[in-house]
Formats: sequence, C-alpha cells, structure tokens
Amino acid sequence: MPKVLVAYYSKTGNTKQVAEAIAEGAKSVKGVDVEIKNVADINAKEAVEADGFAFGSPAYFSMMSGPLLTLLTEFYFLREKLAGKPMVAFATGGGSQTKTTENIESILKAFNPKVILPGLSVGTKISEIDKQQAKQLGEKLAKTLS
Repeated sequence: MPKVLVAYYSKTGNTKQVAEAIAEGAKSVKGVDVEIKNVADINAKEAVEADGFAFGSPAYFSMMSGPLLTLLTEFYFLREKLAGKPMVAFATGGGSQTKTTENIESILKAFNPKVILPGLSVGTKISEIDKQQAKQLGEKLAKTLS
C-alpha cells in the first residue's frame, strides 16, 4: 500500500493543525496509508521509503525552521531514493509564510520529485477554510499515488 508521510515542525501548534488536516485529506483516499510526524521524531533512512511527502514549517524570517532544514539535509544524502516521488510544502506564519513555502519547494527540487504540488501558505489564525484547503491538498497528494 502506498504511503504518504506528513512531516512538520510546530512550536505553537498552528503548523501541526495544518499537518493534521493534510493527513486527514490524504487518509480520505482509499488504499493509501498516511503517517504524520514531527520532524524531530523522523528517522530519515526509514522515512524515505514513503511514496509521497508533505513538509511543513512555521515561517521564520521567510525561511523554514531549523529542524525541518536539518531533516531535508539528511534527506539530501538519500536523494536517489526520493527521485520521482510527489511532494508538497506548507507553511504558517504572520506574513512571510508564502516565501517560506517557496523556499521549502526550492529545496524539494533537489530530490528530483515526480511533481511538486502547489504549496499551501496559512496565516497565524487557522480558519476552517484553511483546514479545508489543507484537506484538499492532502487528498490531491494521496491521489497522485493511487
């Protein structure tokens, strides 16, 4: 069964809320297994075995969090195992989250993914509309695997 890994870092809980909504959307696709994890709890060597990925972070000065960057750096050394797999980025924040999403996407290109789905940028107050968009993104990611 194909597997989606939703990897996130969240200090205040906002990014975690978006990650949970993405995971919920991915779980709505039959025949796809979904795992959601804080980046601190991810073993990169095992994680690269997933078939699709969502990576999320709060926005810090228009950049991703250090823990997510560390994970992506570990993935870089395993990049041949990531080639051809679909990926998506998401970020939360108070003004620079769009740039943060773009920065994550620029790093994901180094893994030569099959597709990088358009990312999601959400403000500091997570609305029901934001959660719905995140669910749709998760569903779209999972459908690329089925």
